[in-house]
Amino acid sequence: MPNKQNTISPEEKKILNKCYWGSLSCMRTTSNVVGQGRAMVLSTAPVIEKYYQDDEAKKEALTRHASEYINTNQTMYGLLAGIACAMEKERAEKGNVEPGTITSVIASLMGPLAGIGDSFFQGTIRVIAFGLGVALAQQGSIMGPILAMLISIVPSVLVTWFAAKLGYQGGQQFLHKLQDG
Repeated sequence: MPNKQNTISPEEKKILNKCYWGSLSCMRTTSNVVGQGRAMVLSTAPVIEKYYQDDEAKKEALTRHASEYINTNQTMYGLLAGIACAMEKERAEKGNVEPGTITSVIASLMGPLAGIGDSFFQGTIRVIAFGLGVALAQQGSIMGPILAMLISIVPSVLVTWFAAKLGYQGGQQFLHKLQDG
């Protein structure tokens, strides 16, 4: 029998899908002032719009994410977004998560996730992908650059999606364990 806390409703799947698409903008919206903070606004906005009832609370939550500095690996950003969405939902529904806790969790995870993502995706997958691509291209094959792009992009997109889902589910489970303990 599946654990009720592990299941995501169809409505939550739609929201999580919007969060995922928002998380993909993390490099496109980067600035020197807030880093990837604007992408966190795009990632958490669907949850904030859905679960927060008070317009002032919505504004406070969106402003908080817009002003926080985030800098992590773009592939691992989905995990941060998923955790933030779970915490925002919990805050809106039960009010037991402080805003400072949400920003602290994001701040404490962004460095380690950057190290993992950069070393694995930028330092390993991309090097292997383009090594294979260059070898094929030197033989005159058009498949060289195509294969290099596919090998480097497809795993990143899939990991970002599953990391967002894992972050959302794991964030909910973590908060429930904290409440129970």
